[in-house]
Amino acid sequence: MQIEEVKKEFVENYWPEVYASRQNRTILTWPVIGVEVHSHNNGKIPCMVVGKDRIKGIIPLPESGVEPAASAALTRARLQSYIGQNVSFIVIGIDRENDLFMGSRAEALKVLQAELWPELKENAVKTATVRRIIRRPRNDGSVTELGAVVDLGGIEAFLPIYELSHGWVDDVLNLIQVGDVFDVKIIKVDREAKRVTVSLKDMIPDPWPDAARRYTKGGSYKGKVSGVVDYGVFINLEPGVDALCPHPKAGRVKKGDEVVMLVGKVSPEKRQIRGVIIRVLRRA
Repeated sequence: MQIEEVKKEFVENYWPEVYASRQNRTILTWPVIGVEVHSHNNGKIPCMVVGKDRIKGIIPLPESGVEPAASAALTRARLQSYIGQNVSFIVIGIDRENDLFMGSRAEALKVLQAELWPELKENAVKTATVRRIIRRPRNDGSVTELGAVVDLGGIEAFLPIYELSHGWVDDVLNLIQVGDVFDVKIIKVDREAKRVTVSLKDMIPDPWPDAARRYTKGGSYKGKVSGVVDYGVFINLEPGVDALCPHPKAGRVKKGDEVVMLVGKVSPEKRQIRGVIIRVLRRA
């Protein structure tokens, strides 16, 4: 068999599942490999591009399950955030002459959501895929970290920043990235508003209250600066345990600096440790 025939045979193997989806409305899950502009309903719109090997499909914006943004650029950015991630869809059209098919993620989501909603209960554990990070711009040009939107398998849920870790979180991207897959616990379900809130923190062993026995008033401990805010400096002592110190009078510290802090107060009931920075060991 010639090389080109082998390649053709290999590629052809994916078409049966494409045709099966078109005929039987079965759900396929393929990776998003790009975003393109295509003609659709007498206009040009951005489309997700899904593909396996040399077989390519497009999912137009109205079929993508992605809400359009205030501008075309932001809408395109929302679609681009899915590149590299797997999405589920149902094939709704085939153009075999151009080796192209059209899919609908929106139709697949309807099926998946109908199956998933009855399973969503508080304290249930589900596998989540990070779809996007949520930030809010501030007037000074910085941003407020809010959390992430995760996909539970057809239904999107909100993962707040305070549910990421038992300790201080300065930057969501330090802990999770778009496309990451992990288990979360459902902590709130509002079926009327179609809103779900989940926690990653509840899946991680809680270092408290044992931390109160490991750090005592008057003790000096090594830590790393995990965040610098207007009202003080957070020092990470161990995973999930951060102490709050005032800004040192002699010089400033920045995130990543290794320091020695003197503990002034330990409050197990508030899950708080407070103290002062007495020395910088190593600059970041």
